Amino acid sequence: MKSLLLSLGAGLVAGLPSQHNVPRAIEELPTLGLANITKIDMATPSGLKHRALYGPFMGVDFPDPSLIYGDGSWKAYATSSNGKVIPVATSSDTLSWTLTTTDALPDPGSWVDPDDQSVWAPDVQKNDAGTYVMYYTAHQNGGNHCIGVATSATAVGPFTPQSSPLICDAAGGGVIDASGYDDGTDRWILWKVDGNSLGGLTTCQSGTPSGSYESTPIMIQKMARDAMTLEGTATTILDNEGASNDGVVEAPSLYQISSGEYVLFYSAHCYSSDDYDVEYAFSSTIDGSYTNRGILIRTADNKGVYGPGGLDIDPNGKNVVFHGRLAANEGGSGARELYSAELTISGTSISGV
Repeated sequence: MKSLLLSLGAGLVAGLPSQHNVPRAIEELPTLGLANITKIDMATPSGLKHRALYGPFMGVDFPDPSLIYGDGSWKAYATSSNGKVIPVATSSDTLSWTLTTTDALPDPGSWVDPDDQSVWAPDVQKNDAGTYVMYYTAHQNGGNHCIGVATSATAVGPFTPQSSPLICDAAGGGVIDASGYDDGTDRWILWKVDGNSLGGLTTCQSGTPSGSYESTPIMIQKMARDAMTLEGTATTILDNEGASNDGVVEAPSLYQISSGEYVLFYSAHCYSSDDYDVEYAFSSTIDGSYTNRGILIRTADNKGVYGPGGLDIDPNGKNVVFHGRLAANEGGSGARELYSAELTISGTSISGV
């Protein structure tokens, strides 16, 4: 899902799908699977690490990871953790990673609430001019969560934030989880409208949920090739299905497979529960309605990963990163550590392997 950058204005209105596709029969679609799922064995900046067949042993949170190849090596970025606003890890092969001492975004921007400087789900792309652009979620001073943008001449930063957020949607509950995609002609941005923050019948709140499920649409909008200028209008491409996914879809990541179909990876259910998973859906057009939903990986697959989510994919469609917990998360606050895997595409059905 790397390759796009954006510049969105505040207060975007969620649109309806511009394309309504007839769902294809699942037997007509290729198989998507995950191979070589590896818990990352993270090296410390001093070079010390503990090798194991089944890590990760970095011993820290690295939630909502994103992946890009830049400046000669792979880079991974995560939600605020490890004493950094945006921590950065580097790798030569996406399997063995080093957690750097760098904070990629030490200043999240003047628009961010000074009492809440935490940043969620960063996503980094490189635009046509060679500038690295980061999308991130932060709490707007006096408002909801918005999506910001920051730029850097290097992949590790420090990134310089713009003075105002790119996307805000107070009526929808705020916006989170921006990601970029470049189809070779057009650049796009995807994000979630955070209807879960409005309450209702969702698992991601304390107490006993009540009311009805709120809409949490995944949106897409075209960007100019500079990756920082919004074009056209926003379109809804997916929404939650109520009880079947606990009223939550989020963390979108997009890829076009060789058959021409677009695959939208996303997470569903509450991020703090063991039901959190990585799912997928298909569309024949990039901004169409995504259908034929399925599950790529979940706790119940018995892969030793609890509550997997936040998957990101490299532009070549081979390497993916995602987070997961090492054990059942009864308390709701277990560390979400870094995993990698390879995406496999073949056959006529979908499964995580």
